[in-house]
Amino acid sequence: MSALVYLVSRKLKNRVKEILHRPTELIVLLVVLAFAVFVIWTGNMSRESEALRDFGELEAILLGVYTVVFVLIAKNGFVNGAAMFSMPDVNLLFDAPFQPKTMLSYGLFSQMGHALSLGIVLVYQYSWLRSAYDVTLLKLLVIVIGYAMTVFLAQMIAMLIYSLTSGSDKKCRIAKGIFYGLLLIFVAFFAKDVLTTEGEMLPRVVAAANKPLMHFLPVAGFLRFGVAGALSQHWSAAFIALGCFVVCVAVYYVLVSLLRIDFYEDVLKAAEISFSAITARKEGKAQELAPRNVKVGKTGITHGEGAAVIGVKHSIENRRSRFLLFDLMSLIFAAATIIFALIIKDAVGAFAFSVYMMVMSVGSGRWAKELTLPYVYLIPEPSFKKLLYTIKEQLPALAAQSVLNFVLLPFLIDCDWLTCIAMMTARFSFGLLFIGVNLLLSRLLGGNGNNKAIIVMVYFLFCLLASIPAIAAGVAVHFIYLGFASIAYSFFAIFAVNTLLALLLLFLCRNILETSQNNNR
Repeated sequence: MSALVYLVSRKLKNRVKEILHRPTELIVLLVVLAFAVFVIWTGNMSRESEALRDFGELEAILLGVYTVVFVLIAKNGFVNGAAMFSMPDVNLLFDAPFQPKTMLSYGLFSQMGHALSLGIVLVYQYSWLRSAYDVTLLKLLVIVIGYAMTVFLAQMIAMLIYSLTSGSDKKCRIAKGIFYGLLLIFVAFFAKDVLTTEGEMLPRVVAAANKPLMHFLPVAGFLRFGVAGALSQHWSAAFIALGCFVVCVAVYYVLVSLLRIDFYEDVLKAAEISFSAITARKEGKAQELAPRNVKVGKTGITHGEGAAVIGVKHSIENRRSRFLLFDLMSLIFAAATIIFALIIKDAVGAFAFSVYMMVMSVGSGRWAKELTLPYVYLIPEPSFKKLLYTIKEQLPALAAQSVLNFVLLPFLIDCDWLTCIAMMTARFSFGLLFIGVNLLLSRLLGGNGNNKAIIVMVYFLFCLLASIPAIAAGVAVHFIYLGFASIAYSFFAIFAVNTLLALLLLFLCRNILETSQNNNR
């Protein structure tokens, strides 16, 4: 056991040394900390105690966040499990004379550390949580710990599901039925409570999310119950949730012991998949997970000539990964936008939140992956024509996602249909603009940036700078025609400016496919 303690301490020490000897990583860390300090400072400065919102809303938000995180991580157990160990851990530890339970404890402890580090994203929500719900730093720490416990149990359950079902499609189907069946039961009760209750939509949603039945939602339910209890100083609820957490961990150990699950092979498989994905990202290569058994169906590209074949290829690839024009993340972002609109009851705020979420997703389409593959460079067509067909796949998805984000707002908040349509067009134009920013960065950096964190920071900075002209135009239209035009005309102005700027960026990057500098092969 002392060897494992030495390994953990040495890894932490070497990680600190590594950061100190890499200026780019040190800069990123300092910038992250500076932003965190700024958010905390502004949060403490903007507190308005008389404008506090209902604490039940925060409880409902926590239930939604914990549930989404749990489902997204736990469902990996049906595909490749969860990587509790890295490849260096496997090479060092699996040859050592450690007991399986000791190894498992080390893996779970490491996962808790990773889960806590992921919770740093919640720190950046401190400002509005402080002003809306009087969440202090200590309370925010409790929320982050609840988030880390959710991630920890989700990864543990994903590994258990994979260990019990790997190698058997029948067991996998049964486990999927149980997993998604339980979720559907709670979703059905939640929908029933919302639809059968009278009154405004937001109080109905909050009341349904905070009913005692939701405390029994797997993992997310009892952890939300405990976190909410700690925030409101109902310590009995916090201790009950902590007890449930300990019981879950104990049950996992018992199942591993009694069922004699050989998790070594499963860990090796999961570590190999994780290591391959990390290596591919470092090398800038596109890698996509595929199911273990693929139903072939129709094969081959039967239509499309020249550059048009790129769009056909993307549409075929999307058949497996999307429901119509929506992937899982776009559905989650749309739901988050609608919930945010219900909370703040402001169309402009909901629009800003939706655009903010889109910044993180628009660069992950198939068009971006295509630039890292060699095939598009080999097609004997003009580079600008190939570029247009490469981004063609993203346009219908952007339009459909924009409609999905705002189509319900006229029924939920004070938002007329003209404003709703204007917001859809403006969001679509921001998608075009961010695609142009991605292309510009690919043109400037050539895909050869050594530090991905720096590239991400530069991308966010460029997106912010590129958004300024459209925002300025929208604000100008609003103030110039104040009293004569609705806010919808500001969104139409944003659409016009963003579209022109996106077309300019696209024109400037028209020769991006004339060389293979974006391809790291």
